[in-house]
Amino acid sequence: MRVERDEIADIWKEHQKRESVKIEAEAMVSRVAIAGAGMTGSYLYRLLESQGMKADIYGDAVSHAACGINPYAWGSTSSFRHHVRAAGLDPEQYVFKDFRVVNFEGVDMRAHLLTFDKPRLINDLRKGVEVLGGPVPPRRYERVIDATGLRRAYLPTIKDDLLVPCVQYRVRRERADSSKVVIQYGNLGYSWTFPLSDNEFHIGAGSVLADPKETLRESGFMNAGGKILCGCSGKVRSTSPLDSQPFVSTDSILGGQVWGVGESIGAVAPIAGEGIAPGMASARLLAANWDSPRKYTSRILKEFSWMIDERKVIDKVAAGQRLGLQDWLILRRTGRRMGAPVSLSETRELLKCLTKKKSTSLRDSSISNECAK
Repeated sequence: MRVERDEIADIWKEHQKRESVKIEAEAMVSRVAIAGAGMTGSYLYRLLESQGMKADIYGDAVSHAACGINPYAWGSTSSFRHHVRAAGLDPEQYVFKDFRVVNFEGVDMRAHLLTFDKPRLINDLRKGVEVLGGPVPPRRYERVIDATGLRRAYLPTIKDDLLVPCVQYRVRRERADSSKVVIQYGNLGYSWTFPLSDNEFHIGAGSVLADPKETLRESGFMNAGGKILCGCSGKVRSTSPLDSQPFVSTDSILGGQVWGVGESIGAVAPIAGEGIAPGMASARLLAANWDSPRKYTSRILKEFSWMIDERKVIDKVAAGQRLGLQDWLILRRTGRRMGAPVSLSETRELLKCLTKKKSTSLRDSSISNECAK
């Protein structure tokens, strides 16, 4: 009798063990982790939640700035409103200022740009959900979304990745013109002034060929004085999605698939450096093609095919090659996407701006070779 009871006990323990493994496996299949709690990761979290999908979100342990996010100008194009509405939020709650004029190299052009309250929008997209710290633990999730941006922490390393250093300051300045965005090209990059209010501005620069602080100094944008409230530095990926593949991979350590989104897959405009709207667009494509890595990859490449052309212009300038008619057409399309129709004469001037101030930097072969990748 004792033998029978022992056998029954062993059978019961084995049954419990199998059930435990089964429950754990079912829990794994039903769970998703989003690595990266910035703009794109938070936006995707909101989209998935609206579709009834549960996801854990993990924060970035790397501190970028006092505000906790990357050194971008908090600016975007008119499509920003469309994407925010798609997440069930009112975009007007976040817009700081709308701009109908952008000044390129001293020339006022029509535009449709805006600045917005990025920290507030990120917080509202997450709706107070707990952001988990540390890296994504192994073998807990069937799918991990790599929304870590520049770090691309969970996808394979990109060969010949083009990362553009940038610097930015938040400046309070009284009696300054806050009616327009001001952009000046130089050193295969540009300096910017984005008004956040009537007396606060994001002023910064990014450059492939030179220290962005030097590019900003040459612009003269900081010469008008004012009080610097904070400053930060970082890099922006200008590689384009074509050269940022794969977007989907299998990670043996995590024990599941990794899908990339936003800047981690190169969804940043190479010339303008704008990643807000492309990041949100890539998140919507991921949600719409959730079950098909092939379709997701195809849709990303199609949606952002224009970034490939922009990358080619950057590579040509970095290599010291002459820009031609095709490059003019690419710049015109870039202007339209920014809501800034560019005339033939204006585009010629922009082509000159892209190539000026680079001759000294290009003498450094190590830099020019790196930029020509």
